[in-house]
Amino acid sequence: MTDLDLLRACQRNDPRAQTALYHRFRGRLMGLCRRYARSRPEAEDMFQEGFIRIFQQLHTIEQPDRLLPWMKRVMVNTAINIYHKNHRLLAETDYDAAQDMGTDDHLDTLARLSADELVLLVQDLPDGYRMVFNLHVVDGFNHPEIAQMLGISEGTSKSQLARARAALKEKLKKLGIVRYEHS
Repeated sequence: MTDLDLLRACQRNDPRAQTALYHRFRGRLMGLCRRYARSRPEAEDMFQEGFIRIFQQLHTIEQPDRLLPWMKRVMVNTAINIYHKNHRLLAETDYDAAQDMGTDDHLDTLARLSADELVLLVQDLPDGYRMVFNLHVVDGFNHPEIAQMLGISEGTSKSQLARARAALKEKLKKLGIVRYEHS
């Protein structure tokens, strides 16, 4: 069944098509949820809640080529909503204190890790760090967008990203993946 056929059948509330859609995109969308969640059970809850929203709003999609990007966006928004539910207030952090902590050299190191290894490292980050890291590094949002989505300042977004990078670097050092720097 093509994506167009699948989309149209789901829009007609065909249960077999809905099951097929769920199975076709389960792996990609669950992977996205695992990046944002603290644990596998939380990711599964996030995934289920996101799929409920997808089925509720599927009628709004016209173009089958927009289906996967739209579904990813629904899952990211679900993750953000869960984050907000769990953390009504994020403490503002000092951007100047963290500004020098982050560089882009983390990209080569992260590319050497398997997806599962990276997910486990990122899941272990504090909630704010994890959200900003995923939104910026993995999903490509910029700091003004992240600030708006999470209800924080741009400086806090930058600070959280710098601190996430520093925390990941420390974890990688402990695992022997990144060498310790000597002063």
